[in-house]
Amino acid sequence: MLTQVLEKVDKFYIVLVVTLFLLAAVEIFAFRGVFGAYLTAYEFDQEDLGNEVRVDREVLQEAHSWAFNKQTQPLEIR
Repeated sequence: MLTQVLEKVDKFYIVLVVTLFLLAAVEIFAFRGVFGAYLTAYEFDQEDLGNEVRVDREVLQEAHSWAFNKQTQPLEIR
């Protein structure tokens, strides 16, 4: 009975199953690498970074005005 079922299985399905298993293994390996890097980046001790945040308001305002208050030059089409 099993031999009759195996004879009816097309080679396409065997190749498909093998390909899907290989892709699943690659995906697991890739996600493991990505999440491992994320966890490594998250493990930095926040105390070493310092608790003091200094914001120079003049420089911040200058950067904001430079970015958002630009004079646009209209495009002249002949």
